[in-house]
Amino acid sequence: MSDAVRPPEPAAPTLARRRRKPLNARTAEAAGWTDWIANAGFVALLVLTILGPSMTSENTGLQSQIRMGGYLLISFAALVALEPWRRPERLLVVPWPLLLALGWCWISLGWAIEPSIGLRRLVLTSLVLWSTFALVRKLDLERSILLVRGVLVLTLAANFVVALTNPAIGVHPINANGFESDLTGDWRGIMIQKNYAGLTCAMTILLFAFYAERIQIGLRLGVIVASAIFLYLSDSETSQIMVVVSLAIGALFAWLAQSKGRERLAPSGLAWVLLAIPALLFVSMAVDNTPYLDMLTDPAGFTGRTQIWTALIRFYADYPLFGAGYGSFWDLGPTGPIFQYAKGWVTEISQGHNGYLDLLVQIGLPGTLLVLFATLVWPTQRLLRGGDHPVRPLAAAAFVFCLGHNLTESMLFDRDALSQVFLLIALAWLWMASASDVAGGRGPRVSLPLSQRR
Repeated sequence: MSDAVRPPEPAAPTLARRRRKPLNARTAEAAGWTDWIANAGFVALLVLTILGPSMTSENTGLQSQIRMGGYLLISFAALVALEPWRRPERLLVVPWPLLLALGWCWISLGWAIEPSIGLRRLVLTSLVLWSTFALVRKLDLERSILLVRGVLVLTLAANFVVALTNPAIGVHPINANGFESDLTGDWRGIMIQKNYAGLTCAMTILLFAFYAERIQIGLRLGVIVASAIFLYLSDSETSQIMVVVSLAIGALFAWLAQSKGRERLAPSGLAWVLLAIPALLFVSMAVDNTPYLDMLTDPAGFTGRTQIWTALIRFYADYPLFGAGYGSFWDLGPTGPIFQYAKGWVTEISQGHNGYLDLLVQIGLPGTLLVLFATLVWPTQRLLRGGDHPVRPLAAAAFVFCLGHNLTESMLFDRDALSQVFLLIALAWLWMASASDVAGGRGPRVSLPLSQRR
């Protein structure tokens, strides 16, 4: 069918919109091999992400090499699946706000304390980011959501099996000591720590609460209830709180889609308020950190996190503009900056348990604001423009959950961290759905594979 008579397809996101042909603009018989590669690559990405915390718990060189090798293969699979030899612009799958934030991270290597270590970590972050958007773009909404659901359900089943049949592995042990003692009795399943298990359970709830009308109601409710039970037994408080907030956000956008249709919800400029609030906090923290340190005087507060946050705030106040450089704060050995601002067990951990403070100490105030623009302001602007695509409530709930989860865990713009990958997937879904809303007219509400849109 020629371009002149082909029915209009939903517009692609900005970077790939011009002179673009459908990724699957081939006959159905010829489309199979790249689709299989994309399916395998996306499943491998999800599996490696979920197993990542367990693989890196001992931080051995072999495990790091396996992870890096796996993500290199996944990136190669995504590259082949896009078939750039047909249309080179298909490689432009990452939204420009994320590219801008990632670019600042690369620039920060110029002043990084350990540029070689930061380089390795940033290469992994870049590979995961590009591969996620490339594979979601190739697979389309329907298939990518189906694969995420499948992997999460298998993870939930494995978590229950291990926790029930082998509590020594699936439940935090009673004879743990130190910081671990606060976790005794919490369920973790195949995950190395309860908060990772809680995160996957919360994401499973969201995936079956929204955009799941085609799934039998009994199966939906069964998965949601099972996930909620494991989430409760994990005692992952952040995930428990954020899943409730995210369900409310998703329900709100589902109602708005029904009542407003494609009507604009509010001026997109209002989204900048979401950036102004943390910007004011971060600036005031750099000018005078005393009020913030006064709020963290209890060493046992937030299960000891206040001691970590105190060290981070002090370092940020000394280096507010540029920080230590991407990947140059934690896990650097005795020469790392954390040893100058903390002592004891705080120097032995590998993250600050707050994604925003961790970004401030690594890439400074400008870089952190760029990341927040890309992950908070930009997607909120797309939501405020309105639209009735059914995946929008799911995407909104998922990205709100991931950003909220970073209040107590550091995963934002951090390699293949769990909530980082789920955040990227949610943003990719929102990007595709909002592009469909812009140019798709009032066509079918269900996203079809691109190969069927001709």
